[in-house]
Amino acid sequence: MSIFSKFFSSSTPTTQSPDRAKHLNYLKNLFPNNHIYTQVPLFNKLDSYVIEHMMLHPHIGIILLNYFDYDAVMLKGLTVSSSTDTDTHADIKTDSARQFISQRFDEIFHKQLCPVRSILICPNLSSDEFDALDKSFHKLIPKDSVLFSDSTDSHYKKVLLKQNEISYDTLQIKRALFSELVMSKTRLLANEEQERIIHLDIKDKQNLVYGLPGSGKTSTLVSKALYEKMKNPNLKLLLLGNYVCNMHKLQELIFSFVENSHWGLNPADILVSSSETIRRRISEKEKFDLIVCDDINEGDIKPTLELLEKEGKLLASSHYKFTDFNIFPLEKNFLHSPALCAACEGHKVEYLKDHLSFLAGNTSMHLILTLAALLKECEPQDITVIQGQKDDLLNIKDEINDYFEPITYLFDEDKLDKAIGLYPLSHLPCLLNKYIIILVSDTDKYDPIELITRAQTKTFILSESEEVYNIINTIKGNENEIS
Repeated sequence: MSIFSKFFSSSTPTTQSPDRAKHLNYLKNLFPNNHIYTQVPLFNKLDSYVIEHMMLHPHIGIILLNYFDYDAVMLKGLTVSSSTDTDTHADIKTDSARQFISQRFDEIFHKQLCPVRSILICPNLSSDEFDALDKSFHKLIPKDSVLFSDSTDSHYKKVLLKQNEISYDTLQIKRALFSELVMSKTRLLANEEQERIIHLDIKDKQNLVYGLPGSGKTSTLVSKALYEKMKNPNLKLLLLGNYVCNMHKLQELIFSFVENSHWGLNPADILVSSSETIRRRISEKEKFDLIVCDDINEGDIKPTLELLEKEGKLLASSHYKFTDFNIFPLEKNFLHSPALCAACEGHKVEYLKDHLSFLAGNTSMHLILTLAALLKECEPQDITVIQGQKDDLLNIKDEINDYFEPITYLFDEDKLDKAIGLYPLSHLPCLLNKYIIILVSDTDKYDPIELITRAQTKTFILSESEEVYNIINTIKGNENEIS
C-alpha cells in the first residue's frame, strides 16, 4: 500500500527537527558512492514533478527520502489513512514521484532501469515510540521502510541496502531523469562540476563560471538557463553572446538541448542576443530576472547589471576572473592537454613549445610553407586559417589557391567537406580545429588565451613583426618566454 498519510487533527510538525542538511551529509558519508538530490524538479514535456529528497546509489537504485518531523507527543491518539493526490494536506506522497520516474524510464530507455523505493525518516520518533502509535500507522507504514531517531548505522544499511548484490548504471539513470545534465554537443553526461552549477540555487547577484576554453562553460550556461526556464516558465530570461558567432553558437545549443531532451520548451521563446544590444535595451528600459552572458567582457559588466530587475541575477562565463563575482570554477578541460592548460594558467609556459609555433617575417611565405608541411600529414579540413578582416582573407585565398588545388572556402561561403576554412579574427572564440594558423598584425586586437587555445593539436602564429614573440608574456601577466 502507498505510504500516504493524512492526519485527522490540526497537528503541525515539531520545530525541534534536526538540520536536514546535516542528516543528508550523514547519508553521504554512510553511503560514499551515492548521489543525493534536494528540491530537484524533473521535467517530461509539459509535466513536471519536484523531488524533495532523493538518493541514487549503484547498489540500491533510487530511494525517495520523506522526512516526517512529528514526535510521539503530537501523534498520540491520532490515526492515519491513505490519501489521494488531490489531498492538499497530506504529509507524505510518493506514488506520484514513482510513477513520474517510471514514465521517464519507459519513454527514454523503454525499460525500468532500477527499483524506486520510498523511505520514511522520523528524526523525532524512536522505534519504541512508533510501536506505541495507533495500529493504523502500522497498517499503512511498513516498519522496515522507516528510519528512526535511534536507528544505528547498521539499521540504516539494513533498511536501505535491500539489493546490494545488483549494480545499476547510475549514469544511465541520471541521463533518463535529468535532461539538463546531458551536454548537447558531446551527448556526454555533465561532470560533477557542471552538475553542481546547473542545479545550484543562484543567490548572489553576480556569478561567474570560470574556466579555460574547452572546459564546457557555454554548454553549462545554456543548460542552466533552460533549466531555470523550465522551473519558472514566467522567468524573464536573456542570453547574451559576446560576438555574433557566440550568439549563433548559443542558438544552436538551445535547439540541440531542446531537441534531445524531454523538455516542453519552445526555442523561439528563449531570447538570445549579442552584447552589442545591451545599451539599446537599457535605453528601452528592458528588465530581466536572469541574464546569462557567455564570454563576458569586463566593460560590459556594469551596463549588463543595469538590465536586471531588483532581485535579478547575472550568470556569466569567462576564462578571466573578475572581482565582485561569486566564482564557480570548471577545472576539467575536454579539449586541451594538461600541459597546455597549465601553460595557459601561467604555471609552466615552457609546455607551450609543443603546442605553439611563432614565425616572424614574411607571412605569405611562412603560410605557404606551413600549409605544405601540414598537408603531408593531415587532411585539408583539419586546418583553419585566420586573419584580420574579409579583404585580408580574399588575398590569402588567392595565394593559397595559386600554390595548391582550390581547397579553401571563406567563412561566409558554403562549408566544403575537404577544404581549409578561412575566418576573420573576430570568429576566433567560436572556432576549433586540429591545426590553426593565425596571421596577426601589430594593430589586431585579440585575447591572448583565445589565440593559443583554439587548436587541438598546434597553433601557428605568423607576423611580420618580432613583437609576436611577446604574446605569451601577456598571459596572466607571466614574464616567461618561449625561445
